Amino acid sequence: MNDPMRRRLRSPDDRHLGRKSYEINILISDMKRRTFLSTAAVGASTLSGCLSMLPSSDSDTPLPDVPTGAWTQYGADAANTFATDVSAPSQGNLAWTSETFTRWQPAVSDGTVYTTNFDPSHDGSAIALDAQDGTEQWRTTLDASGANGTVVVDERCIVAYDTELVALDPETGERIWTETTNGLELSELLVADEATGTVLVASESGIEAFGAANGKKRWETDTIRPLVHAPAVYDGRVFAVGNVDGAPSLVALSLEDGAERWRSELTSGPESAAPVATQEGVVVADDRTLVAYDRETGDRHRELHSFGEGEDAIAQTVAADDGTVFVTSASGAVAVDSETGTERWRRDAPVYDPGICVGTETVVFPIDDPEYSPGKKTISAFNRESGKMRWHHVFDRSPNVVVPPVLVDGAVFFTASNMDSLAALGDVPARES
Repeated sequence: MNDPMRRRLRSPDDRHLGRKSYEINILISDMKRRTFLSTAAVGASTLSGCLSMLPSSDSDTPLPDVPTGAWTQYGADAANTFATDVSAPSQGNLAWTSETFTRWQPAVSDGTVYTTNFDPSHDGSAIALDAQDGTEQWRTTLDASGANGTVVVDERCIVAYDTELVALDPETGERIWTETTNGLELSELLVADEATGTVLVASESGIEAFGAANGKKRWETDTIRPLVHAPAVYDGRVFAVGNVDGAPSLVALSLEDGAERWRSELTSGPESAAPVATQEGVVVADDRTLVAYDRETGDRHRELHSFGEGEDAIAQTVAADDGTVFVTSASGAVAVDSETGTERWRRDAPVYDPGICVGTETVVFPIDDPEYSPGKKTISAFNRESGKMRWHHVFDRSPNVVVPPVLVDGAVFFTASNMDSLAALGDVPARES
């Protein structure tokens, strides 16, 4: 990881591009810590924020060990389970923040974090960071901005943006292949299936499938469109939520050739959460109700949980692992049995930001105004069996967690609107306030 041949050290100009930058007409001088500009000219892909100082590089602390495990895409895996076989850190203290600008969800594999700095004020690059200390390993300029997604599959770091799909060598950042797509409007609409080496790009036009090894297009379908949530892949099938002939539907397609296997009409249009595919079935949030469908037939199996009325009841993120389904919404978080729907635990504090990470013993998600930190925004870790709080990281200000947090062994990675960089939480000493 620390081989000097792998590191592509940046020029002074590159280092400036990697720092937080909003470009306003305020010159900050006489600072021994990181200095940066801030621009109000953010694109549609970014969230507005106010000028805020990143922690001093002197206070950055490497994580005690290289984080192992992987979170290779938006939903952790192709099935959108948001679950991974790793242990969360025992503490949620801030270890480091990257010099690299980013507001996009990273992918993590083999001790490396892959992200982008797509923004009008930056060079539109794919970037690899050391997961232990945040140092930059390589940077490949793509001259891009706007929505983008990153997945790691088949020994490729694959980035989708605009109408481009680019595969990079994960060790060096060298381009391997580039293909044209119908476009990517949302970063989550890029999915990769490790078992078959298939990359799916979903858009308003439908779904396209490419081979990860060589970029060759395998199939394309416009059966279901538009798609606003990541499709889920499980056991050779693709499960997608969208419209079919004007009707909101859950559709199953063959992963091999895109042929339709079945469709099941939903009660309402797609809600905020992506479908999740499990051994027990396909779980979908439909009309403020959590519903399980049979993977083989599309039959509506059972209603697992009703969230009540009002916008606060709309599911934000759905995760599933080992017989439990976890759901967050503006009204709180709940864990239910995936077979019976029996409630196992709940948290009534609001969860406005998307994202949930399920580890072997711990569940991590952003939560606002919890009883253990009134009036504060936090990223908190809970016992996955009981819902008891294990640790929480409190934000000094009131940012939004810009992308869903990512969990690997011993670390939680996130970005927030008051940082414009990647941050790592882990088992390090707490910083002095």
